[in-house]
Amino acid sequence: MTRLREALGDIAADAPMVNLADLAIAGHRRRRMRTALAITSVAALAVAGATSVALVMPWHRLAADATPQNAVEVPELPEGKVGTVSHAYRTACTAGQAPRTIDCSPAEWRVVTAGGTTYRMPQALAFTAAHDRVPLALSRDGRKLAYYSDEAVAFVVRDLMTGREVTSPIKFRQEEIKAGAILVLSDDGRHLAFDPLIGKKRPTTLIDLRTGEAKRLNSRYEPISIKEGVVELVRYVKTDLWRMPVEGGGKPVRFKGAWIGFSELHQDGRTVVAIDHADYRKGAHTTFGVLDAETGRIVRKVRMTGVPAKTGIDGLSVWRSEKVVTVSTSVKSSRRLYAVDVTTGKATLLADLGTKARELVLPGGASGK
Repeated sequence: MTRLREALGDIAADAPMVNLADLAIAGHRRRRMRTALAITSVAALAVAGATSVALVMPWHRLAADATPQNAVEVPELPEGKVGTVSHAYRTACTAGQAPRTIDCSPAEWRVVTAGGTTYRMPQALAFTAAHDRVPLALSRDGRKLAYYSDEAVAFVVRDLMTGREVTSPIKFRQEEIKAGAILVLSDDGRHLAFDPLIGKKRPTTLIDLRTGEAKRLNSRYEPISIKEGVVELVRYVKTDLWRMPVEGGGKPVRFKGAWIGFSELHQDGRTVVAIDHADYRKGAHTTFGVLDAETGRIVRKVRMTGVPAKTGIDGLSVWRSEKVVTVSTSVKSSRRLYAVDVTTGKATLLADLGTKARELVLPGGASGK
């Protein structure tokens, strides 16, 4: 899928979202272009039998009216304390003046607080001049966000509880942000992982905002999350999962078959969930597998239930509790969020985001899920 065709699809509110099978082969997020080796970060999650304390996340109650609004009705993100954010989304491009052209200058990032208030973020670049999508990321607790500032020529981390901003000392020109760029923010806002390009040509840069240190990671791996000082990295198709401490080290675990759309690691320290690529291509768009990240063993497969026909899994966020995760889905062009019990597959609707939230970002995961 060309960048033009993908953006034109954004313009048509009633048109289907990018085909999910193509999405799965195309990369780690909705904005990744088609390639045989990069895969999307889809949702489907699991649990091994460790006992854990339930997590209370900023999006545990998504307001029913937290839907996209017209720009004239949406205020800009104010200075100072805003409070926790439940999710962020990017608005769509529009049709250009010439036939079959697009104008992405009106597209922008917006954030929605846990209380349901929507704010515009014009300071966060949404598209490059070449129409490549620019990522945004939220911390796991929804109290911090990272965005790209064209003025600073760098990523900026904002503390939503104080309004304080920290600009990364590592600069990236807008032209370096290419198709399928990924941004991941750690729980404490200290570390950023930026993967500028789909594929293997350019490595991820891991930035320590406290020390200013930057590390180049293995270019074959894509960052999924940064949690408790560990970067979760995935090499698709093979498929490997590597839990690498921010200081370096660790080693990958190989899974049998090709898996896509990995979740973050469960609280038990060993369980992840993902979608079997073979199943996905056969049309099993709501089926996920429970995987053991220590041994590579496939524990079981589960089908998500309680969702409309033709629903497809798009992405995921962090675990909501020991057995429940947040799953982002599409039904045609409508985006919905569910809480899914990974032992039964039962899905409970959290919010219907409608057709205008073109690219959704949830706390704790890689951007654009």
